[in-house]
Amino acid sequence: MSQSPDQTSQQVRSSFLDYFKTQGHQLVPSSSLVPQDDPTLLFANAGMNQFKNIFLGLQKPSYTRAVSSQKCLRAGGKHNDLENVGFTARHHTFFEMLGNFSFGDYFKKDAIHLAWQYVTQELQLDKNRLYVSVFTDDHEAAEIWHKQEGVAQDRIYRFGEKDNFWRMGETGPCGPCSEIFYDLGPEVEGSPQDNVMGGPGDRYMEIWNLVFMQYFEDGQGSGLKPLPRPSIDTGMGLERISAVVQNEINNYHTDLFQGLIQRAAEGCGLEYVKSIAQMKGASSKERELQHSRNVAFRVLADHGRAAAFLIGDGVLPSNEGRGYVLRRIIRRAVRYGRNLSESDSLLPLVVGEVIAQMGSVYPELEAQGPRILQTVQEEEARFLTTLDQGTAILNGEIDKILGRGHRTLGGQVAFKLYDTYGFPVDLTRLMLKERGLELDETGFEEQMNEAKNKAKASWKGKALSQDAGHLIQLSQQLQAQHGPTTFVGYEKTYLTEVKCLALSDGQSLQAELRQGQSGVMAFAQTPFYAEGGGQVGDSGLIKGPSGQAEVLDCRKENEIYWHWVQVTEGGLKSSEAFVLQVNESERRQTANNHSATHLLHSALREVLGTQVSQAGSLVEPERLRFDFTHNRALTEEELERIEQLVNREIAAARPVSHQVMSPDQAKKEGALALFGEKYGDQVRVIGMGDFSKELCGGTHVPNTSWIRLFKIVSEGGVSSGVRRIEALTGEAAHRYLSHLAEENLKVRKLSGVQENWQAILSRKTEPLLSWAELILQDRRSLERQVQQLKGASVDVESLLKNTQEFDCAGAKANRILAEVELDDRKLLSDLADQLRARLTRGVAIVVGSAESEGKARPLVVAVTKNLSQDLKAGEVIAQLGGKGGGRPDFAQGSVESLKRL
Repeated sequence: MSQSPDQTSQQVRSSFLDYFKTQGHQLVPSSSLVPQDDPTLLFANAGMNQFKNIFLGLQKPSYTRAVSSQKCLRAGGKHNDLENVGFTARHHTFFEMLGNFSFGDYFKKDAIHLAWQYVTQELQLDKNRLYVSVFTDDHEAAEIWHKQEGVAQDRIYRFGEKDNFWRMGETGPCGPCSEIFYDLGPEVEGSPQDNVMGGPGDRYMEIWNLVFMQYFEDGQGSGLKPLPRPSIDTGMGLERISAVVQNEINNYHTDLFQGLIQRAAEGCGLEYVKSIAQMKGASSKERELQHSRNVAFRVLADHGRAAAFLIGDGVLPSNEGRGYVLRRIIRRAVRYGRNLSESDSLLPLVVGEVIAQMGSVYPELEAQGPRILQTVQEEEARFLTTLDQGTAILNGEIDKILGRGHRTLGGQVAFKLYDTYGFPVDLTRLMLKERGLELDETGFEEQMNEAKNKAKASWKGKALSQDAGHLIQLSQQLQAQHGPTTFVGYEKTYLTEVKCLALSDGQSLQAELRQGQSGVMAFAQTPFYAEGGGQVGDSGLIKGPSGQAEVLDCRKENEIYWHWVQVTEGGLKSSEAFVLQVNESERRQTANNHSATHLLHSALREVLGTQVSQAGSLVEPERLRFDFTHNRALTEEELERIEQLVNREIAAARPVSHQVMSPDQAKKEGALALFGEKYGDQVRVIGMGDFSKELCGGTHVPNTSWIRLFKIVSEGGVSSGVRRIEALTGEAAHRYLSHLAEENLKVRKLSGVQENWQAILSRKTEPLLSWAELILQDRRSLERQVQQLKGASVDVESLLKNTQEFDCAGAKANRILAEVELDDRKLLSDLADQLRARLTRGVAIVVGSAESEGKARPLVVAVTKNLSQDLKAGEVIAQLGGKGGGRPDFAQGSVESLKRL
């Protein structure tokens, strides 16, 4: 029996989902790549991630069988395939995991039968090319494969814990697993010793993993305990199974990647060759060149997919966390794209093809399409500047170490490239590898750790030493025993006689915390809001018979609310009942800011367009911060209009409504939902008249008039395609405006400008601003005169005496380095031109003085035309330790610490 060669990856995905739906499975959409309520994961990396709480018994769904096609990413942390992508047939950053799941419903017999029936009947795979593996001691699974499904004994392999036993973590559900393998055939390259079942070769490819969750491990060394209701978790990579049904031995040769590769090939005018071995008449050098091109094509295709899906799920390039992983992926793709074309922009072409190819399956790609493309284009443009500058510096350092006969680049150099110039260390490694060199990894890590230690700041100045694993495990136990914490804070800010469920110092359970000690407490119910949805946790007091504590924060782990406390009097005992009291003043100010955030969101969409979406927020008692997607700075007129709209709704005294409904009903009623957010069966919808309606679990004012006043205090860029507004409300906004008014009056007295209030409100004239501009013009004029006098005093002849001779491209050249007490760039440029004019073949370097202490010094480099082909002005700036750019014969920049050439 042979499989059909005509199935597309889309047909495979659909057939898998449809098959399990006919077997009574609930189709569950893929969750976001950004895990919700799981601090242990950087990205979703398996199909079971979104069902974790179901497997742990913390959540009871309405179904006992599920099927999904889950978006996954492995490019950071423990699961990191990034460096291998492009060089192998099967490594990917982004991939889709097809999976079927049973939550205490069917177990081994049905799981094995369903899997075997799908691959042999639905996909019609040749049974003679299929093998299975089981855990060494799992005789039950081996017997099911042989007796129930008819798999020959010699096709059933037994492997140990490393390959065939699965654990969720140090504690929790676990069990043996069974894998289905496919023999790709003898044409697969590699050693015969490696290309065997269970070997490291590529011939026998695992296509499906069936995990039998039948035990619980408590982490206390007491062994494996049988679960009362065993479960099933399976995973089959769409990329691998597509390769099988399309008769390919390389995932990149399937329709999932070939359309993307061809788009890149069209963009650069080069060709992707599936089989280099079959390049007739090609020399070894030509084959090597084609191999490097193939690697670049595969990197672009894979990374284009990862970038599109990450940005579509709300991740944006940054220098930390998930944003840094995205930045690395984009920059690695751009770097390899440069191997195909120095001038053509290839990654945006590939990303556009990803959106076109997969938008019908994942509608978030189409919905976020313009934003995804713009983010990639802007990040690419930003990196190309970094790439050229960093490459020049790194090449200079490589020449130095080769000149000294060394083979290792110092960690300090790599760290400076990363920290000062934003040059990714993985690109440094790659460029070193291309030259047969290595990086001092230990030295680099030491520099990184030193920088991290300097940057660390304690949490609210009152850091609590905590074991995250302890709280996660304790939360799971509490939720299993008592259920989730009941939040009553929408109606109450004060509770009495509340029994403590757990008292911990952050490391282990405690019977008592004494005065001066810090810890965390959990209760069956609480009025304290736990940090979430951008809103900070409540603060307040906890009082008991033996003492009291200040509540510094409230945070949620799973569905358990943890109160972070500092004991201020006596002691708190876990056996006591307590009074829980929220700081009402801070709660009300936070509510002001949260409700104002909703009004701001609606105002932004009205002024800038409905394409604006929330990209993050911070709501605390003192202020609000709102991040939103937009590709440019806002004008003064736009900011004024936004402010007016928000204050109009505040003055209109709109009642704030709170309704609970299904997510689908909320969307039908026009409520805004955060993209990528995971919502339950019921959601809370906050409405403010006809102006604003959003899904939100935060605390709000009962009427918009409670906000009193809204004032934007700043607007700026956060990252590519994301802007940030900070604003004040209520009393804070009033104090801010009063201070500005008082300062304004004092300046008016100094200036002699007098206006009545009618003129000020009409804004017909701005005499105070005109007066200030006139003062600044006079000052700038005087500063220019001073600079000109300084410039006139520079002795060019004296500077020419510092001329030095050096070799460049096998010929003599001259170099002048002039350090002068000037900060005017025009005068510095004129001086550089004068010095260059006196050189036959050479470079003039002029370094000015900093405008103020701590600032970088201006730097100008001018190169004679006959030298600029061999020595570019921008490269000289980089060699001097500066930043900047320009033409090959003339460049400007700045330098903090000048390097001597």
